[in-house]
Amino acid sequence: MQHSNPDYDLIIVGGGMVGLALAARLAQSQLKIAIIDPKPVVMSWDSKEFDLRVSAITRASQKLLDETGAWDFIDQNEKTAYQKMSVWDGEASRGKIEFDANLLAEPNLGHIIENRVLRRSLFQAIKPYRNIDFISPQKCNRVTYQAEQANIELADSKTISAKLLVAADGAMSWLRKNSGIDIKNKPYGHKAIVATIKTEDPHQYTAWQRFDHNGPLAFLPLTDKHHCSIVWSVKSNYVDQLMALKDKEFLQRLEQTFEFTLGQCLETSQRVAFPLIERTAESLVQDRIALVGDAAHTIHPLAGQGVNLGLSDVIELAETIERSHGKQQDIGLKRNLRPYERARKGDIFMMQKAMQGFKLLFEQEMPLIQMTRSYGLALTNQHPLLKQHLIKHAMGL
Repeated sequence: MQHSNPDYDLIIVGGGMVGLALAARLAQSQLKIAIIDPKPVVMSWDSKEFDLRVSAITRASQKLLDETGAWDFIDQNEKTAYQKMSVWDGEASRGKIEFDANLLAEPNLGHIIENRVLRRSLFQAIKPYRNIDFISPQKCNRVTYQAEQANIELADSKTISAKLLVAADGAMSWLRKNSGIDIKNKPYGHKAIVATIKTEDPHQYTAWQRFDHNGPLAFLPLTDKHHCSIVWSVKSNYVDQLMALKDKEFLQRLEQTFEFTLGQCLETSQRVAFPLIERTAESLVQDRIALVGDAAHTIHPLAGQGVNLGLSDVIELAETIERSHGKQQDIGLKRNLRPYERARKGDIFMMQKAMQGFKLLFEQEMPLIQMTRSYGLALTNQHPLLKQHLIKHAMGL
């Protein structure tokens, strides 16, 4: 369908956390924006039940949420500021490293927030802006590209157009696939189990992570001091065994693996398992399209950096779009989008390689490697300046 002028400056396909964050970041630019998502935003829920999916929000990501106004829509009882982080080697050598916000003169190391809370708060942040249309529930049927615009045909047969499309529709991105952008898949050979666990002892506002050759197990503190969100990433065949266990047997296996760090594991929510795959799009930009978040890249969750990597995409892409728009340049041309790609590719590459390296290092069962690994953790733990550098980098400071 030919338009003399596009309906929008940009259309964001995907109204999850990253897509909404981009719209919120650009809300005051006066660019005309549409967001398309098949699922409407859930505004309320049973507060007694936790969302299975949570995110560890770094201080850099918090700054973005604060600048967009979304942070103000997150109540104090909906976010858990964690003060400490404890990481240890669960094999015989017992290396350990600990981080404490007090020693950094920081109020906290980050926040654990349910994904549904983040999505709702970002939606609330964009609601007052008349230049943003949230089209949901709605699916996309077809995408076509022309010299000066891109067109999306919706499931209701309506077609809308924009100077720029943004793929923010997740790891299995419809827009990326239908735009002919290839993706490289590197399975980690792991699956992750996520669940909410009630523990005997309080979590002490600490993010805990234990490594062994099967994979990392993380306990992330939730707003109730006796509840944690777990992410247990282990070899695929072992996950199948764990998922087949009844709840009581699963909890016993979990508390044993976690070495009773928080006492007994008393209750579990529904458990969900999913495969872990490193994905990298062959390009982040083409004429009339840019990729952000999981549509552009995915990483192992062992460092909790997935959504933060996507929010870093948002910051850089928004700055690139604003710069081009301010110069009255076409925001959808590849040459004007290249600064975004150049700025992000190095960070994405380094994060993916770091996750691969950690996974390979901790799955080694050779005693010499285990001993060296443990010694390295213990040595790092004894050097405050090195620890400070590592944790500040992880916090995005």
